[in-house]
Amino acid sequence: MKQYKNVVFDVGDVLVDFRYRDLMRDLGFDEETVEFLSKNMVETEFWHELDLGLWNHEDAVNKYTVEFPEYREQVLAFWDNIQDVVREYDYAPGLIKGIKDQGYGVYILSNYPVDTAEMHWPTFKFLPLTDGHIISGYEKITKPDEAIYRLLESRFGIKLEESIFIDDRQVNIDAASKFGMKAILFKGYDALLEELAELGIGLN
Repeated sequence: MKQYKNVVFDVGDVLVDFRYRDLMRDLGFDEETVEFLSKNMVETEFWHELDLGLWNHEDAVNKYTVEFPEYREQVLAFWDNIQDVVREYDYAPGLIKGIKDQGYGVYILSNYPVDTAEMHWPTFKFLPLTDGHIISGYEKITKPDEAIYRLLESRFGIKLEESIFIDDRQVNIDAASKFGMKAILFKGYDALLEELAELGIGLN
């Protein structure tokens, strides 16, 4: 009998590239602007509040055009092109299918704003292959809050103790471990395949 029955994935920087710096470069921002807006717009508590569903894109545009009037043009360009801020990794659909084909349940547990989820998620080729997903913005809770892990458990009738969790952030990994999951810190596709193989999930 398998020790684990389910594999639970984060999305950003695991199944898709969260490429906000590259998007800025694609739009022609100089490196000083890329650095400033990355640190002061994306890598902020406000972005976490977007993940929590407390704000939307319009709120973000209003906030940052007022706070950083000298970057107004760049802020508007970034949010006008937010559909390109993620790119699905080529390996993602095959990875999910390979795990599913071995009889595991596959679920998604993601911190993600509502507006961008509605824009991006219908395009993800891996998504229809999964057994269910939870998006933080709709639930008003985010990892590493215990409540979102317990929601995964209750909504889909699974047990955390029977689940492998894969995420690129140590704080989320630590929480998952605390709540009984076998947690793997994502360090790249090849490293993940090795760690899954050690748990009995062999993939080509």
